[in-house]
Order: sequence, then structure tokens, then C-alpha cells
Amino acid sequence: MSQAIAYLLIKCIFGCMGILPKSWRDRLGSALGRLMYRFDHRHRKVVLKNMNIAFGKEKTPGEIQQIAIKCFENLGRICFDIGWISVSKNTLDSYEVQGLEHLRRAHRQGKGVLILSAHFGNWELLREAGYFVHKRCGFVSNIVARRLDFLPLERFFQEVRARYGTRVLQTRKHPFRTIIRHLSDKKQKNHVVLLNDQRVDWYEGIFVDLFGLPACTNTGLARLAKKLEAPVIPLYVIRTENGFIGQFQPEIPWISTGDEYWDLAENTLRYNKNIEEMIRKYPEQWFWVHNRWKTPPWCPWPKK
Repeated sequence: MSQAIAYLLIKCIFGCMGILPKSWRDRLGSALGRLMYRFDHRHRKVVLKNMNIAFGKEKTPGEIQQIAIKCFENLGRICFDIGWISVSKNTLDSYEVQGLEHLRRAHRQGKGVLILSAHFGNWELLREAGYFVHKRCGFVSNIVARRLDFLPLERFFQEVRARYGTRVLQTRKHPFRTIIRHLSDKKQKNHVVLLNDQRVDWYEGIFVDLFGLPACTNTGLARLAKKLEAPVIPLYVIRTENGFIGQFQPEIPWISTGDEYWDLAENTLRYNKNIEEMIRKYPEQWFWVHNRWKTPPWCPWPKK
């Protein structure tokens, strides 16, 4: 199958899913998620393993299983959400933005803004928050995203993510330099969204606590915050019964330890703890299928 045909097929499938009424999308998405839980043994095993790491001492096996099923239901609904946002002309009808005052306050510092986010709720709707604040405040939203290996799917997602003027910054070539260039542009009030909840290899990150275990975490956000002295504001897209909430949270203040390593460690830990707090509030809405703790510490976990 040629890439052009594959792209058209992908666009057609998501388009058909997207034109359904919301009640149908929700029911079919939940049903798809339950089927995934039933038959996708590999990812179900990863989800249950991760949840036992996070909640094994707090919840019963039955409670963990119910959260896992709801997690898969959320993933199924995301598939239909993507179809919806690919064809809808006004997704903001189902979208509420909270905490805009935190973003305004951060932008007043005049150093650009770094947005901490995660694969949470439906992260593909981060662009809606960007569109809303651009219309309301004139701020320009940039989202850092990894380029997909399957080019037809990458082309489709590029089109979906770039609707409403949100810029997608690819991470394969000089991401640090690209982000600095955008945040240093004083002619525009830029902010950059980074999803900081994915595993990295030991030589790319630093081991800091997440749910009581060391998780190798990307230090890029902390390095940028240190270099640019830019404020870091959390943003999460939360699924509700009626739609979605784009929630900006108060700035995470920078902590200076006087040591470069511990500057990165302490502040990256604070970012992890912010993400962990959101996961504890809405455990079914995080992307548990990612093997977050797969990278083992290559040396004893550093403790101050």
C-alpha cells in the first residue's frame, strides 16, 4: 500500500469516527477500550505492573483492575476524540480553560513560559488550550512532539495538531536549540509545551522519585528553566462527563541548590511530583501502557 493511500485511509477512518454524536463516540470508545483490555495481553500486563508499582500498597487487586479497565476505556475514547478533533470546526464548545491567570502572570516575567504537561486525559487536546489563550491573550503556543515512524500517520497527526495555529516542534534535530529560539523571540509571547512523563535511557536523564521508585526522567525541562530563567507552569487536559478541561496550574518555583547536578535533580523531582499528584487524582486518565520504570538505575540511586 502506498503512503498516499495509507494516509487517505487513516483520514477516512478517523473522519468516520469523528462525525458520530458524542454519546456514540463515548460508548464505542469505551467498548473499544474494554476489547483492548481483554485481548491486548502485552499492554494489559504493562498497565497492571505499573499500577501495582504505584498503588500496590494502597489499593486492592480488584481496585487496581477496575482502574486498569477504565484506563483502557479512556484510550479507546481518545481514538474517537482524535476523529472528532480532525473534523470538528469548533471543539471549544466542549472545552473549558481554567487557571489562565497563572499563565498571564508567568508571561509578565518576559522570559517566555515553559509548560509542563503529560500524556494525561487527552493530550491531543493541548492545542485547544493553546488556541484559547491565543485568542484571549495573544500568546503563541508551541508543542514539542516526537516524529512518528509511520509517515502517513505522522502526516495525519501533523495536520490535526497544527489546526488553529499551534506550532509543532519536532524533537529529532536540535530540540533544545529550537525551543530556546522560540522562547527568546521577544516579538511574540511564546510558550512551549513539553510532555515530561516518558521514560528515557540512563544517559539521557536523571533518576528521581515517582510513586516511591526511581524513574529515569528527562532533564530537558529543568535545563531549559535554568538556562532561560523561564517560569514553569503545569497544564493538563482532564476528561469530564461533558467534555474537557484545560487546567493551568500555579508556577512551580525554581529551587537553586548551588550545585548543577542537584539543581536538575531537585527541580525534575518537583515536576515528577506535580505529575504524580494529577495521576493520583485521576488515575484512569494517565497513559499507563508506557513502561515508565523500565530503565533500571545504572548506579545506586543518588540521595542527598
